[in-house]
Amino acid sequence: MMKAEYRNIHAALGGREILKGISLQVPEGGMTGIIGPNGCGKSTFVKTTFGICPYQQGEILVDGIPVKQLGRKKLAARVGYVGQDAGTVFNFSVYEVVAMAVNLRRSGKTAVIRKVLSDLHILHLEERGIQTLSGGERKMVFLARAIVQGVDFIILDEPTNHLDISRQLFLLDYLKRSGKTVLVVLHDLRLAAHYCDRLYLMRDGEAVCSGTPLEVLTEENVKRVFGVSGQAIYSDEEGGDFCLHMKARQTAH
Repeated sequence: MMKAEYRNIHAALGGREILKGISLQVPEGGMTGIIGPNGCGKSTFVKTTFGICPYQQGEILVDGIPVKQLGRKKLAARVGYVGQDAGTVFNFSVYEVVAMAVNLRRSGKTAVIRKVLSDLHILHLEERGIQTLSGGERKMVFLARAIVQGVDFIILDEPTNHLDISRQLFLLDYLKRSGKTVLVVLHDLRLAAHYCDRLYLMRDGEAVCSGTPLEVLTEENVKRVFGVSGQAIYSDEEGGDFCLHMKARQTAH
């Protein structure tokens, strides 16, 4: 069963075509990754889900229902979102920021919020003002807010930005174990190869290929899209995981 489907999505910003007919499927219960070089349209693509970046052609379905029929409130009840921008206008406490996502009685709300904050190892921040936190800490707070929504489908745009390596691994491990359906934009190909069940490789507003990490991160594709030498391999020596072997050498496009 597909949790989400994007059919032939076209979008333009400032008179320039950014997305050129992307079709993408997000299977239920897995982690689907979107990768590609800077400026290829990854963030614009996920933002079309919520109307942050309107699309001019195509259709997006969540649970088989067009998002334009769902409306904002019903869509928020089905899909959580953690964007790149973790900025806030007002210096609400961490607890208040997360509490905005849940509609429960005070006693029940507090228990749910504190459980999620504890699970994400940020309970000690609950009384801190959101503007006093680092970028990485804010990213974890907004993930907590998405979890507290109670949705089983979360979209994340570059969630590992501003996080040190231990936090990157913790966050992706947490999402992988959660059982939720995850659509994630990643710039780190090693993390994408290790954690994602399925990848879509974007270039210049188009999805040039899709499949498992082994199928997508071939030496030919990595060289063609990123201009470097490397490929994903399956290594029994590293616990039977996918790992990406890269050579720090640019190649001619």
